[in-house]
Parts: sequence; structure tokens; C-alpha cells
Amino acid sequence: MVKVFLAMVAMFVWLSCFQPVQASVNDFLELEQQVLKSPELHIELTNRWINTSNSADTEFFLSALSARAFFFAGHIERSKKEFSRFSSTLKTQQFSWGAGYWYLYRSFFAIEQGHLDDAKRLVKQSKRAFTHVKDSAMLVRVQAMEAVISIWREEYSEALKSVQAAHAYIMRNDIGDVSKLAVLDSLTAYYSTLKYHRKAIEFANQANVLAVQTQNILDGLPIKYNLCMALLRSKLVEKARSCYSDMLVSAKRLALPRYHFWANAGLGKVSLLLKEYDEAVDYFLQAKELEYKAIVNPAHLIVLHNNLAKALSSMSRYAQAQIHLKESLSILDNYQSPLNNRYMRRTLKLKAHVLDLQQDYIGSIAVLNRYIRLLEENELATKEVLEQEAQSFFEAEQHKFKLALTNEKLKAQAANLAELEKEEQLSRAYIFIAVLSCISIGLFAYLQRKASLVNRNFAYRDPLTELFNRRYFQEHIDKLSHQKQSFSLAMLDLDYFKRINDVSGHDIGDEILVRFGQHLRSHFRDDADVVCRYGGEEFVVVCQFMDVSQLTQRLEMLQAVLRENLSHDSEAVTFSAGVVNSSDYSKDTLIKAVDELMYRSKKLGRDKISS
Repeated sequence: MVKVFLAMVAMFVWLSCFQPVQASVNDFLELEQQVLKSPELHIELTNRWINTSNSADTEFFLSALSARAFFFAGHIERSKKEFSRFSSTLKTQQFSWGAGYWYLYRSFFAIEQGHLDDAKRLVKQSKRAFTHVKDSAMLVRVQAMEAVISIWREEYSEALKSVQAAHAYIMRNDIGDVSKLAVLDSLTAYYSTLKYHRKAIEFANQANVLAVQTQNILDGLPIKYNLCMALLRSKLVEKARSCYSDMLVSAKRLALPRYHFWANAGLGKVSLLLKEYDEAVDYFLQAKELEYKAIVNPAHLIVLHNNLAKALSSMSRYAQAQIHLKESLSILDNYQSPLNNRYMRRTLKLKAHVLDLQQDYIGSIAVLNRYIRLLEENELATKEVLEQEAQSFFEAEQHKFKLALTNEKLKAQAANLAELEKEEQLSRAYIFIAVLSCISIGLFAYLQRKASLVNRNFAYRDPLTELFNRRYFQEHIDKLSHQKQSFSLAMLDLDYFKRINDVSGHDIGDEILVRFGQHLRSHFRDDADVVCRYGGEEFVVVCQFMDVSQLTQRLEMLQAVLRENLSHDSEAVTFSAGVVNSSDYSKDTLIKAVDELMYRSKKLGRDKISS
């Protein structure tokens, strides 16, 4: 009897241990954390789940997680095979959490393959799935991925919307480190691409510190790569060299061919900047050994071959440089991507330069003509593109003038044009060059103007609240005063704000400032009112066609709304304000007057408005 009882107990224990159970989202994220810290153990870690859960949701998640680990280690084909296992099954399970995870990281793999249209489609599927299961934290990762895809597609306004929404969410919510890293990485990519290098390095450093603190190896090395690239683009050459050298050490220690490629390619770029051409070629050739094995992204391969061509042409090895340019153009012929135009332009510009060095001026002109046609087709949508293309037009225009004015080049041109035989045809060629130069100069001026406007917009915005800043306010009232237009002015100061920062910290203080700014902006007109952050917790509002009593009434309405909708530690966030009209004061005494009225409100007990 005892033996039977013991057998029943043993059977119960066995069934308890091996009966399949449904994994939760927390279980998924916990396993993800383990794999991120030890990618080389992913097979051992994921195999433990095979007998504990047999749901389709789990299979999708494990497949994507394994594919990420394989891809990180440079096993491109194994990653591709892992992703392909459930591509058909997903159609019937497309709104589950596991499907959302699969679509999200399959979209990243599509970027690396150079399939940007597929990446955009896949990330939309991921967004639908995580929206369906109401997982806000994963939707933040989706927004970060959307931003990266938009950057690759040169859709910078869409990238900005996605990255701002994701950043706003992580600033206001307690969110997992993996999702936070994804957002910081996308911010780095955005600012680095648009050449705001200081901001890019700031976010890259934040991401790198967080990756080290959380021991996240799988995300940490790509983040390290973006930090190195941001340092290089900002011409911090020695820091970039040190960064890429650290990456190379990690790549060797962990046996990661993908990061051997990135580290060597990066060190090659550093050597190129320092004009150490022999070293640059050595580094680039070491990276080249891994093309089509650990690296398949056409854009990365084009950049590698173009950099090799730059180094070789600087050493007067023009024939070898042309071989690598030919390889770039061959890749571009099969690269159906929104980026094709950009990389084709860069390759053609480099090819024209090499032909120029070889004194093949007619060939150089032909390539430049093709380059300029591509410029005309391309929509210049961002500051980065504007600046790059303006510079490119200027360089092309300089090249044509040098061609027309240098006797040696005129002789070479005359020899190649001798077959035309007719003076009329030769004149047409010169007229074409002159017209093209005039167009280039005009477009250069236009693009410089556009770039100036973009810089101006960034200079006038407060980065935290996105309201106008003090500089814009000062210029605006100077303009109104010069035009002799009257206006009402209010200065607002949040009550007890220092106490909020001291007790709860600056993160909470920043959140209060952002939310207050949103309420303040919503109470004023877009066309005739200007709302600015004056500094710290002080704000100003400039209203044309509104007298002091009307502006005071508008601020009282705002006070009522804040008492109901903005609080800290169960106490309403309030403000004290002063209101004046410009017709009652000189331009020099206006600010002092409204400031004194605001402090009178403080002395009256706060949450007051004085006029």
C-alpha cells in the first residue's frame, strides 16, 4: 500500500514538472533579459522552454529571440532560416504578443538585408499586434524601430514624429531597460544622421552607460557602434579610434564576425581622416573578408568599397580604386531602395574625382552630368541632405570652372572633342557648361537659405517643453515694438517649484514643466499669441488684439483647469502671474514692470494674478 502511495506521489510530481503551461509576457521578458546578457547560451536557455510551453505564441517569441542571437553572432543564414520557420503560420496568429515580437525583430533583419519596404510593412504588423494586446512598453520599441526605418528611407519628418513620441513616453513612464535602450539608440541615429553631433553623442553615451549597467551584450555592441560613429562624424578622431579599438577587443573576445567588420571598417575611416592611407587600406581589406558572410546590407558594402576607393586613389592606385567603384555600382544596380539615389550620388561623385585625378576630364564630365541629374530627381527633405547637396553642387561648379580655365584641361577637352569638327557643336558644349554652372550657383544659394531656416527653427525652440524660448520672445517683442504695435504681456512663475525638484527630483520637475506648457499653450491662439518658456519655471505670453482684462480672464481660466488636472503629491500645481499692456510702458521698462507685478502676486499668497 505504501509503495502504491509513493508511486502516485512520484507520478504527480512528474506531471507537475513536465505538463505544458502557458508562458506569460513577464516570462518572455525575463528570458529575453537572460539571452541579452549571454547570447552565446541562447540555445541552452531557449531549449528549457520547449517542454514547458507548446503554444504558438511561445514558438514565435523563441524563434525571433534565437534569430536575434544568431544574427548578433554573425550567423546570417541561420538567422534567416530561424525567421522563416513560422512566416506562414503567423498569418493566423498575427495579433498575439509573440507575433508582435516576431514582426518587430524581423523588420530589423529586413533593414539589414536592405529591404526597407518589407521592414516598413513588418513594423506595421508589429504595431497592430501590440496595440491589440495593449502592451504600451513594446509599442515604444515599435516607435523606435519605425524611427530607424524612416531614417533609412530618408523620411525624416516621420522619423522625428516616432522618436519624439517614444522619448516622451520613456520620460513620463517607468519602462524596462531594453525598451529604453531602443529609444536612446533611435535618438542617436536620428541626430547623428542630421549632423546634430552633440545631441547624438549625448544620447549614445546614455545608451552605452545603460547597456553596461544592465550587462546587455546583445544590444550593447550595436549601441557602442553608434557611439563610435557619432564620435567619428563629429571629427573627435582619437575618441573614435579608442571606441572602435574597444569594439575590436570585444569582437575578438566574443568571436563576433559582424563586429570585426564594424571595428575594422571604423578604424579604416579614422585612418582615412588622418591620411594614414596604408593603414586605412589594411583595415578596410580585413573588413572586406567578412562581406556577404556576416554583413549583407547593401548600403554597408557600398560604403566599404567607396572608402577603399578613396584610400587607394589617395595613394595614386587609380586602377584598383576603379575596381572597387565598379563593385559599388554593381551592388547599386540590384539595390532597389529609397537610398539608392543617395549612395549612387556618392559613388558617382567619387568616381568623377578619381577620373579627374587620372586626367580623364571628358569621362569625369559625363559622370558629373549623371550625378547632377540624380540631384535634380532627389527631394531634399532634411538639413543633412540640404547641406550635403549644397556642398556637392558647389564642388561640381568649382570643378567645371577649373575645367574651363585650366589650359591643360582645355587641351584635353579639345582633343576629345575634335571629332565634332564643327565650331557650332563646340559652342553648344560651352553654353551647356555655363548654364549648368549658373543653375548650380542658384541652387546652392537656395539650399543654403533652406538650411538656414532649419537652423533658425531649432534655435528658437525650448527642447524640453517645445515652446518658443527666451531668444524668440525677445526678438518677437522687439519686432512688435519696432512696428509700433501694442500687445498685452503676461509673466507666469510656478509656485513652490523648487520644492518639487528638491523633494521629487528633476525628472518629476521636468514632467510638471512639460505638462504645464501643454496646458498653457492650449489656452491661447496659434495665430495671434506667442507662448514661451522664459527660463526655469518662468513662462511668458504675448497677445496681440487682447487687452489686460481679457488676458487676465484667460489666465484665471487656466488656473481653474490646473487645479483639476495638474497636481504633485495630491496638491494642485499653481502659478503666480503679472499682466501689463505695452502701451503703458516703454520697451526698456516693460519686462521689469511685468516681473514686479508677478512678484507682487507671490507676496499676496501665490496663485494670484496682478495687473
